[in-house]
Amino acid sequence: MDGSNTLFEVAASATGVGVSGGAGFFALKWLVEYFGGRMDKRAAALDAGTQRLMERLEARVDELTKRVTTVEKELAECQSKHAESEAKAARLEALIGLTTTTMRAAFPVDATMPNDLAVLAARLEGVGQ
Repeated sequence: MDGSNTLFEVAASATGVGVSGGAGFFALKWLVEYFGGRMDKRAAALDAGTQRLMERLEARVDELTKRVTTVEKELAECQSKHAESEAKAARLEALIGLTTTTMRAAFPVDATMPNDLAVLAARLEGVGQ
């Protein structure tokens, strides 16, 4: 009986070691998979957030590009109108030059005279250069 008790005890001990070792292995495996899976979920959430941010930034860049294009077009129009205004100012300066005494004597002021003729007359005298 002593031999069977010893064999039974050895078998029970071996079974206990095997079961506890297997349970410990599966518990360790579960912990590793759990925390590993959580890291994967966190990485996926970060990737999704980064993707949304990049999409928003691309939309903002497109919007700003359109805005810059519009502003450049308006600036070109303003520069064109400014050039026209400067040309009108030069014509007015030439007309004012016609009111000097020498110009009045050479070219009597006529209100019906077109601006281009007035500028030409002023340039002939040397006033509007």
